[in-house]
Amino acid sequence: MEPADGRVILFILIGLAVFALGRRFQTMIIMRQVWKQSARQVTARRTVAHNAAKSMIGITLIAIFVIWLVLNLNRAM
Repeated sequence: MEPADGRVILFILIGLAVFALGRRFQTMIIMRQVWKQSARQVTARRTVAHNAAKSMIGITLIAIFVIWLVLNLNRAM
């Protein structure tokens, strides 16, 4: 084996190592983007859930008032 062959093998090994590191870095970047997007969705879903709960409470209070009003009008007649 000549010294030039050793250098070629070394360059191939270095190239494979750099390729593997690049793929891992790319995967890390993609996973971080997915995590950020998920965090934004959780915040948005929390806001939607709070608004839905407020609406349900408001509708319940209106329904209770209407039922109370109907019962009191029936007593008056």
